[in-house]
Amino acid sequence: MGRTITFFEAKDWEKEVYFGGLKARLGDRLNEFEVEFVPYSLKKETASEHSQTEIAIIYLNSFIDEEVLEKTKNLKFIITRTTGMDHIDLLACQRRGIQVANAPLYADVTVAEHAVALMFALAKRLKLAIEKMKAFDFSRDGLLGFDLYGKIAGVIGTGRIGSHICRITHGLGMKVIGYDLYPKDELRDRYNVEYTSLDELLKTADVIFLALPYTKGTHHLLNHNNLKLVKDEAMLINVARGPIIDTSALIWALENGKLRGGVALDVFEGEKVLTERSYLKEEVPSEILKRALQTLYLYPFPNFILTPHVAYYTKEALTRLVENVIEEITHFCLYKSGVSSYHEFF
Repeated sequence: MGRTITFFEAKDWEKEVYFGGLKARLGDRLNEFEVEFVPYSLKKETASEHSQTEIAIIYLNSFIDEEVLEKTKNLKFIITRTTGMDHIDLLACQRRGIQVANAPLYADVTVAEHAVALMFALAKRLKLAIEKMKAFDFSRDGLLGFDLYGKIAGVIGTGRIGSHICRITHGLGMKVIGYDLYPKDELRDRYNVEYTSLDELLKTADVIFLALPYTKGTHHLLNHNNLKLVKDEAMLINVARGPIIDTSALIWALENGKLRGGVALDVFEGEKVLTERSYLKEEVPSEILKRALQTLYLYPFPNFILTPHVAYYTKEALTRLVENVIEEITHFCLYKSGVSSYHEFF
């Protein structure tokens, strides 16, 4: 059997776009490979079917751990069509000499714009306004919003996405404060970002943005202990990863008069249960089901907005993503020397 490139969780449109792009870049070299497009994810239940895969292009619902790698011993390169890599055991890949690449740049501006759009939607009470219009209720009850100019934006995580949130909110006339393990002088100089502790940011910010990676260290970074610190009228926006916020603590906050400015989540705990129908065909751990139900419990709050992990989802971002993935595959096939547009992870 020849060498195999497998696209997991592939959508119908991706087959033509990716195959055509690879053919244009690789020419006859592509004939050395069998290119597969499958609709399901790469995980322990499906890994045995892809023991010959050399390059795996995965997405959000694939989960790469030791058990998967043991069943895919021909695997040499993993590309995730995401910015985050919390679904990949990077150390296990390193031990096996498997290279890993993500797509760090394709949606940084896009996600930041979505975060700011959610901020405006909360400030202008758009959810309730739309619901009232659907009911032909033209009263202004509950629609009193507030200005953002002069307010304090607190950005937790000032990497690529967070940096753009700093840029946009500064341009709106907001004061910007940040929390990051690695403060950036460039943001201080350009946008007057003032770095502070996490607790101080939570106490001070009128709008709190989450834009940091999900790791063991950031699991439930916002919890019962520190959500009680936030201003009563503050708003909270998460475009990072769902488990960074303890949903039970978020319920407590909303039920006890905190975060009256509103909560907007593009990512949330129990996300796969709510957004991926195929996930319900599997045995779902009780804790994940509990978190999904807690997220649904939040939905009726008038100052709560939920979007289905679409912050990245624009034509321009998807075009950049396709180009990034094709570049990575091309570089690996031609030079076998690792990733190109992403730095050597290890």
